[in-house]
Order: sequence, then C-alpha cells, then structure tokens
Amino acid sequence: IGDLSVDTANWMKDMSHDIESWIHTNEEPKIDNIEEPMDPELSAEIFELDRCIECGCCIAACGTKRMRPNFKGAVALNRIARYALDPRDHRDEAAMYEIVGDDEGVFGCMTLLGCDDTCPKHLPLQTKIAYLRRKMVQQGM
Repeated sequence: IGDLSVDTANWMKDMSHDIESWIHTNEEPKIDNIEEPMDPELSAEIFELDRCIECGCCIAACGTKRMRPNFKGAVALNRIARYALDPRDHRDEAAMYEIVGDDEGVFGCMTLLGCDDTCPKHLPLQTKIAYLRRKMVQQGM
C-alpha cells in the first residue's frame, strides 16, 4: 500500500511558505483573551475553504501546472482566498497581489477545471479563483 500513497509534506511546506499561509497580524498574542466573534456566514465560508486535505489532486489534474511548472495551483490560491476573507488577517490587497497577482498565480490559471473536477472534498476552487481574480484586477487598477 505504500506505493499508493503520496507524501505531499515537503511540497505543502514549501507552498505554504511561498504564499505566507498564516494569519498576519500586528497585534500581540494574548493567550487569556476571548476570541472575537465572527459573522456565522463568514465563518462558514472560511471553514469551507479550510476543508482542504492537502492531497494534491488539484495540482496533479491541473493542465496549467503541467505547462507552467512555477504556477502556484488551486491549493495555494484556495489558501490565499481563505486568508483574504479572514478579518483577523491584516494584509491588504496589495500584499495579496504581490503573492498571487501574476502569471504564476491567479492570472496564470487557464480555467481548464481539472482542479474542480478532481477535488475529493468538492471545494469551490474555480469560484474562489474567480473571486481572487476580481480582487487582483481591482488592486492592479
């Protein structure tokens, strides 16, 4: 069974570092603080994107990734969309643009839908890529 499983740990670690996949905040962490409430609809939308199991199926099925090896892929763009929605992340749209606002990011996607077709969790990958494109176009103007 070992040859049927794929170790994506190094790839995910490198991708997470490349796109800075963590909440950026200027606030000093205070362990005894109560977490601030979040709108339930927004919380559900963020949770939906957090359901990614990091299997790499979207990358394996991506025709763009095959043609452009430096393309970040749907899993990275899904992560960026997740942090763009999160009010606890203090990055502005210009900072997000620096990470994915080019041909290796959101504008490199040729919308072949391989990621959407193969995601075992049925995440809204193409919807979120379109969301990021709109945000990045607004930022670039």
